[in-house]
Amino acid sequence: MAFNEQSGLEFWQGQPMTPCQTIELAGVNVVVKRDDKNHEFVQGNKLRKLKYNLIEAQRQGVETLITFGGAYSNHLLATAFAAQACGLSSLGVVRGHELEKNQAIWSETLFQCKQLGMQLVFVSRSDYRLKTKSQVFQGLVKNTPNSYVLPEGGSNQLALQGVAEIVAELQQQVEETPTHLICPVGTGGTLAGLVYGVAQKKWMCKVIGVAVLKGLHSIKDDINQWLTTLDTEKNYDVLDGFHAGGYAKNTKELSRFCVTFEQHHQIQLDKIYNSKSFFALAQLIKSRQITAKDRPLIIHTGGIQGGVNK
Repeated sequence: MAFNEQSGLEFWQGQPMTPCQTIELAGVNVVVKRDDKNHEFVQGNKLRKLKYNLIEAQRQGVETLITFGGAYSNHLLATAFAAQACGLSSLGVVRGHELEKNQAIWSETLFQCKQLGMQLVFVSRSDYRLKTKSQVFQGLVKNTPNSYVLPEGGSNQLALQGVAEIVAELQQQVEETPTHLICPVGTGGTLAGLVYGVAQKKWMCKVIGVAVLKGLHSIKDDINQWLTTLDTEKNYDVLDGFHAGGYAKNTKELSRFCVTFEQHHQIQLDKIYNSKSFFALAQLIKSRQITAKDRPLIIHTGGIQGGVNK
């Protein structure tokens, strides 16, 4: 996939489906939806979350996209790239005021965002937690007329529409409905979108989200809030035991798994999201919560541009 630089709207039309790949994991056949193959920078679920938000932004005739992210945020990079391709300006509110005058500790992600023309505004962690309620943010919006605000991670009601299209694609790609649909969970938008898509297609399928950071106590409240329009049962669960210590944290066991996994399957796993979701699936199989009688399908949500787990 590549952006049509003449018109951001044209980019979203006629894009090919990302492929599915069947692998054997701990003795069970697993289908992998390779959404890491859709774009180099606006990769995986970020592309899908941005789709209808960018269409809406261009419909409104806005000039600047404003969003939030940490130093390693795939969403920041995706927004910066998409904004440039669509002829928009972008402004990223970045967690960590200590980064402002110390580029020596910047991530490659921040340098790439800057190269793509994104204005970076560094804020304290307390202001960052307040998001749109902080005085810093309100000042930015006041001084940035004709702007469109994307939430952290790009997760909102419009994002769900884009993610739900994964299920419509899968319906054309797999012979049988999966028994389990697995994805990593950060802000919860991808999981909510999959639940929405499963409900639309009336699949009898359990959606499982793997939390990649600890402390996601209210994530189900957020997911249920996005899914208030559904009048069917919301068959999903969030596993909170595979975060490896927190966001971007790691363990030796997790690293060993990722190295072996890539050697066996030639599929890279990013160090923040998919390393944990694929590891969790392997553990569910080993504990026989998922068996060879099941048909698990896992979404590779991208993030490789942020680095792989080794």
